[in-house]
Amino acid sequence: MDFIRYLLLGILSAYLLIYGLRPSIPYPDSILELYENTWLLLIIIIINFYIYMWDTKIGLLMCLCIISLIFDMIQFTH
Repeated sequence: MDFIRYLLLGILSAYLLIYGLRPSIPYPDSILELYENTWLLLIIIIINFYIYMWDTKIGLLMCLCIISLIFDMIQFTH
């Protein structure tokens, strides 16, 4: 179980370093689906709530990922 937590921490940290904190790098096509279907963002926020209840560190990292994605949505769509 600890292996899964550390794996998720690594994946979310890598996402933040590569895509979330550097807006000059384009997102992959799977992430760009959120720009077209904003209701998926609500589902991700609900999932983030349950992940936060499971593990605080992973929940906070995912929250940072969601915040950076929202800021990029605002910046690039308007």
